[in-house]
Amino acid sequence: MQLRQKTLLAIGGLLTGLIAVLSVSLSSTLSRSFRQVEKKNTLENVQRAISVLQEELDRLEIITSDWGHWDDMYEFVEDSNQEFIETNLTSSAIENLQLNFLAILNNQGKTTYELGLDLESLEEMTLPPSLKLHFSLDRPILQYETIDSGLKGLLLLPENIVLIASQPILNSKEEGSPRGAFAVGRYLTRTKIAEIEQRAQLSLNFYRLDDRELSPDIREIYIRLDEKFVLEPEEVAIVTQPLDEEKIAGYTVVRDIYDNPALLLQVTIPREIYQQGRTSLRYLILLLWGVGIVFSIGTLIFVERIVLLRLSHLSTEVKKIGLAHDSSQRIQLSGNDELTGLAQTINWMLESLESSEKEVQQEREKAEALLLNIFPESIARTLKSKRSAIAQHFESVTILFADLVGFTELSARLSPIELVELLNEIFSQFDRLVGDFGLEKIKTIGDAYMIASGLPIPREDHAEAMAEMALAMHKTMQSFQRHNGESFQMRIGINTGAAVAGAIGQKKFIYDLWGDAVNVASRMESLGKPAAIQVSTTTYKLLKDKYSFERRGQIWVKGKGIMTTYWLIDKK
Repeated sequence: MQLRQKTLLAIGGLLTGLIAVLSVSLSSTLSRSFRQVEKKNTLENVQRAISVLQEELDRLEIITSDWGHWDDMYEFVEDSNQEFIETNLTSSAIENLQLNFLAILNNQGKTTYELGLDLESLEEMTLPPSLKLHFSLDRPILQYETIDSGLKGLLLLPENIVLIASQPILNSKEEGSPRGAFAVGRYLTRTKIAEIEQRAQLSLNFYRLDDRELSPDIREIYIRLDEKFVLEPEEVAIVTQPLDEEKIAGYTVVRDIYDNPALLLQVTIPREIYQQGRTSLRYLILLLWGVGIVFSIGTLIFVERIVLLRLSHLSTEVKKIGLAHDSSQRIQLSGNDELTGLAQTINWMLESLESSEKEVQQEREKAEALLLNIFPESIARTLKSKRSAIAQHFESVTILFADLVGFTELSARLSPIELVELLNEIFSQFDRLVGDFGLEKIKTIGDAYMIASGLPIPREDHAEAMAEMALAMHKTMQSFQRHNGESFQMRIGINTGAAVAGAIGQKKFIYDLWGDAVNVASRMESLGKPAAIQVSTTTYKLLKDKYSFERRGQIWVKGKGIMTTYWLIDKK
């Protein structure tokens, strides 16, 4: 075995063992840390969900406080005058307050007045008997520790879950003895849960703990929460449970006004921290191996230079050739060992280098051609002269976003090679159209395709050129369907406006666009429909005299609000 082989074997074996130990240790430590961070994030999201639910109860409490501490209400409990009902206690009043019911109770537990409303159909309804059971004197709604104390919380009815709040009825100065209680409530319907989810930006589920058909997993979660509550009664009991590789859930128990467990709240969030942690750990381990390989090579070179004296001569010869920049020279070295083999290898390399210099020049020319294929010519020239960010502002350009409809389902049926070949065939046809219309392809993202018109060289007919491109793309897709046998449709969105274009980055430069016009164009595509071209009002005004349109109407566009859009049909 040669000295190099022995050295490599010793260094490689030692380094491999060291990196393996480090990899296992880092994997264990970092995975545990990421799980802790993920758990903390989940706990915070559960707390956020609890806070939003508490805000709903606080809103009900404010309503009861405003109405319950009111001279007119104070008098109404005694005289039940009809004028007060007609003026204040109407279905439109509780509709404005987004209440499902209100009830006025006297000190004897009798209902002086009640009103229920279905907030979806806006039809009045009677209060269910299961709710009225809680209006008796022995229930918390009519029991107050002080004259200004109220009640808010949850009620679990057989037919509904109720968010309820009540206040003792006092005069406006909050003086004297209470004459009863004023209670309001809101049913925790699917619509209300969706509103809470929207406010909390979370996915929520509520499980009734009186449901006999609760799954074993949910019952096990409840048992864990109950045990945690017993150990720490002053703290909010929350537990977390990964659902799969993509999602994790946090759980807590919501208690009713009797302080009994009523609901199990589930908050589901994506495992972004976990996924990012795994990716970072993977890169870290790869980096360790990379550093180990580099270290091994460096150590080997160092040992050879110290141990082998003849290496100095070889190094000198190599330096001479390098300084001369003459790849036709050769190293003369006698012997039959590793250095001789290295010298022969170097000579072979010089021969290859000599023959490759011409190929390098040819490849340089190819690289320049490739640069022109990736970037506009003006941008490519600028990049060759300076390696820094390039930006240009354009007052009026037209941007197109296109997306293949149903591509996700198609990707499940095709192999990766077939999928890439299919995309290449479609986008290659689009690329030819881009060249024909003198447009600028910006990029592709998965099955999405982005084009700009009017940059980097401005043109007055940028909107017309983009309209022609969009119509041609649809025709191309129709012919492609007949040829391929697969059913394809595209969503296309177009917008016109100001934008900033440029090349950014230190490695793998990319030419891209930024600005509100780009965002709106993207929304035009994502909010469009298959086999249709949706354009903004700005683009429509530029094209309406030469192209046929169908008015879509007003739609909600994220970040912009209500916008009027149109469908591009054809050229007039």
